[in-house]
Amino acid sequence: MSDFEAQRARNAATPTVTTMMEAPLRVTDILRRAEAIFADQRIVSRLAPGVFETMSFAEAGRAARCLASALTSLGVAPGARVATLMWNHGTHLVAYYGIPACGAVLHTLNPRLSPEELAYIIADAGDDVVIVDEDLLPLWREVEAHVSPRHVIVNGKSDGADDIAWADLLEQHEPVDWPQGPFDENTPVAICYTSGTTGRPKGVVYSHRSIILQAFGTIAPDSFNLSARSVTFTLTPMFHVNAWGVPFAALMAGSAVVLPGPRVSADEILDIISAERVSIAFGVPTIWTGVIEALESDKSWDLPENLMLMSGGAAPSPEMFRIFDRHGIYLQTGWGMTETSPIASQTWLLPAHDKMDEHARIKLRASNGLPLPFIDFRIADEDSQPLAWDGTSRGELQCRGPWVTQDYIGHPHPIPATTPDGWLKTGDVAVIRPDGYVQLVDRLKDLIKSGGEWISSVDMENVIAELANVAEAAVIAIPDDKWGERPMALVSPRAGATLTAEQVTLHLQARYPKWMVPDRVEVLDDLPKTGTGKLNKLLMRQTWGLAT
Repeated sequence: MSDFEAQRARNAATPTVTTMMEAPLRVTDILRRAEAIFADQRIVSRLAPGVFETMSFAEAGRAARCLASALTSLGVAPGARVATLMWNHGTHLVAYYGIPACGAVLHTLNPRLSPEELAYIIADAGDDVVIVDEDLLPLWREVEAHVSPRHVIVNGKSDGADDIAWADLLEQHEPVDWPQGPFDENTPVAICYTSGTTGRPKGVVYSHRSIILQAFGTIAPDSFNLSARSVTFTLTPMFHVNAWGVPFAALMAGSAVVLPGPRVSADEILDIISAERVSIAFGVPTIWTGVIEALESDKSWDLPENLMLMSGGAAPSPEMFRIFDRHGIYLQTGWGMTETSPIASQTWLLPAHDKMDEHARIKLRASNGLPLPFIDFRIADEDSQPLAWDGTSRGELQCRGPWVTQDYIGHPHPIPATTPDGWLKTGDVAVIRPDGYVQLVDRLKDLIKSGGEWISSVDMENVIAELANVAEAAVIAIPDDKWGERPMALVSPRAGATLTAEQVTLHLQARYPKWMVPDRVEVLDDLPKTGTGKLNKLLMRQTWGLAT
C-alpha cells in the first residue's frame, strides 16, 4: 500500500467538517459596506413640492452611527422598540440603520391610521421611543392621549417641551463604530403590522437573517435587477412592510435612492422620474393609475429609456400593462404580504414565452409569478391537503421560506400563523400552473357564493378595468334573500371621464352569464382605501350591508 493510499483510507473514515467562517448576517453591514464602497452615491429626498435634499451614503452612514450613539445615551437598550412615524425621506432611511446599530428594533408606524389604531399598535409592540416628522405632530398629539413612550424625537421643530429635536440630538453625539463580531443573526431587527382588514392588526417580527436573505432574493436580475447603476424611486411607503425591503436591497446593490416625501402628485412623480433618470420605481396600482392619467394628459415628460415600474399590494389589471407598454414603460408585479417580508414572488417571463402572442404574454405578466429562490408554494384544500399544479385546481395559497413568519406577536405567547406542518396560511385563493406560475383568483373572504356557485371578485374586477373610462373597480358580496349572496360592483371613473352604471353592466353582460352579472353597480368618485392604499373591501361590505 502506498503512502497516499494509506492517507486516503485514513481520511475517508474521517468526517468532513466545514472550512467556512461563521460570519453572521447583520442588517447594519449593508450600510457599513455602502458607506465605504459607495460613499458618494446619492439619496435624494423630496421634502415638499419643489424642495429637495441630497445626502451621500457616507453622510447617511455617519448620521446613522450618531443616532445609535444618541439612542444609547437615552437609555435605549438592545431589544427595545423604537418606532418611526415618518414619510419617505433620507432621515427615515438613516433611522432604518441607526436604530439597529444600537441593538434596538425598528418599528415603522403608518400615519394613515387613526390615532386609536396607532395607539393600539404602539401598545402591542411595547414601543419605548418614537421618532416623528414635524408635520405629523398633530396626529402624534392625538396618539399621545392614549400612550406615553419614554422619549419623543422630532424631525423638525417641536411644539412639546419634553420632545427632543433630531438635529440637536445628532449634533451632540459622536458616531459609534458599526457593530461587528459574534452575533445571533436571528435576533429581531424590525417589526411591521398587518393591514388589519379582518380585525386588529397583527405584528410580524423580522430578523437580521430574514431581511438580508430577502434583499439578496430581490436584487436579482429577474426580480428588481438592482445594481450600482440603478436609480430606485421608492413610492411604496417606508412605513408599510419596510417599503418592500427596498431600503435594504437598494443600499446592498449600491443603487442611488430617490424618496418622494409626503403627498406627492402624479405629475411630480413623472417630473422626478425624468429629472433623476429613475430606472425603477415602486408603488401600488392606485399610484400607477394616477400616473397613467397624467401620461395621457396634454403634458409630456422626457422619461428615461427602459423605465421599469414595480407594482404590489393589489393586482394591476391586464389593461394597465397594455397602457404602460404603449408608453414604452415596463410594468412588473408579483406577490407578497407582511408575513413574507413581503416579497415572495415576482412575475418574469422565461425564454419559452418569447413567441407567445401579446394577449397570452399580458395574461402571464398579470399573474403573480414564480416564487423567489428558497420560497416554496403550494395550494391546499380546507384540510391543508396539497392540490395539483394543473392551472385549474383552486385552493388556499400557502408558503414557507427563510423570510416567512411562523407566528404573530402575542401576549403572553406568540400567535401561530401556520398550518400544523409549517406552511403560512395566506388567506389567498390561487391556482398554480404546471410550470409553477401562481395566479391569485381571490381572497378567501372576498369570494362570492351565489346560489351555491362561486364568483371570483378579482376576475370580475379585471374585466371591469378593461373599460377605458374606469380608474378602479371593486366587486363585493351583498346579502340576498334568495341566492344568499350577489355580487355588487363599485367603480370610479378616470379624471374627467364620464362613466355610468349601465356601461359597466353592458360590458359585463357581454363577458359573463346572466346569473354572474351584478344586480347593482355604483359609480363613486373614489373607492375607499385602507391606510396602505389598498381597496378597503371590509369597509365596503360594512357600508353596503355585509360585514364579514
